Amino acid sequence: MMEYIIDSSFHEVRLDRFLRKKYEKIPLTEIFKGIRTGKIKVNGKKSKENYRLKEGDIVKVLISGGETKEKKFIEISSKDLDVLKNGIVYEDEKVVLFNKEADMVMHKGSGHEYGLSELFKSFYKTDEFNFVNRIDKSTSGLVIGAKNLVVTRELAEEVREGNTEKKYYILVDGIVDKDKFTLKSYLKKEETKVIELDSYESGAKESISYFKVLKRGKNRTILEATLETGRTHQLRVQLSNLGYPIVGDGKYGKKEKNMFLFSYYCEIPKYNIKIELPLPENYIKNLI
Repeated sequence: MMEYIIDSSFHEVRLDRFLRKKYEKIPLTEIFKGIRTGKIKVNGKKSKENYRLKEGDIVKVLISGGETKEKKFIEISSKDLDVLKNGIVYEDEKVVLFNKEADMVMHKGSGHEYGLSELFKSFYKTDEFNFVNRIDKSTSGLVIGAKNLVVTRELAEEVREGNTEKKYYILVDGIVDKDKFTLKSYLKKEETKVIELDSYESGAKESISYFKVLKRGKNRTILEATLETGRTHQLRVQLSNLGYPIVGDGKYGKKEKNMFLFSYYCEIPKYNIKIELPLPENYIKNLI
């Protein structure tokens, strides 16, 4: 029997496509049969081939043979090695918190031969390393890495149950009048973008964000945001639709060199971890 704990690289990937990648030598008909007969289960239960996997899901496979061999670890250049070492802000025997730069990809794909995940797997010489939270390529700041599958399972559960806390620094276009405000809406993925809805419809997810003004300029505002839910593009979509797009957000605002969305705070009570990074200097410099 093989057991897989789904990390962020396979989040929202169909079960059959995940299995096809892991078992390239087994005919697709055999994979479908295994799902149908319960020889392949997700979280201990029978599933369907079109089920979209979630971070932390446990996939158990009772089909013998045919497993695709793991590829060798990538070679880490001296430049990438410096990026890893300089970006680690917390590390113990279980967890790594890494300060990701903007435009740094989390995983290989979409024209990238490797991402942070592949670099860290090579750095620690283990395929069990996984990131348990995701931030967009253009977003910078803290991401959480687990060094083995047991910790991946524990951390994924903590994130899923809302037992971790994440905060962001954001620079937006426009002057926000309210010192504090809350945005509650429903977000739904549609092709290449996420749309915001006032009420629920099929496929939409409730999204809640809390904001506080930190500093106002003449034309821009620096905000602190705390997430109650962690939906795709949540802060970007909600602020854009409110009329305060994030500076540099080419998808929901106006494209610039960098997007000013920085994950600066991460708290994991279960592991007694609390990390807070300072407001980047370029946020003040670009407050106009």
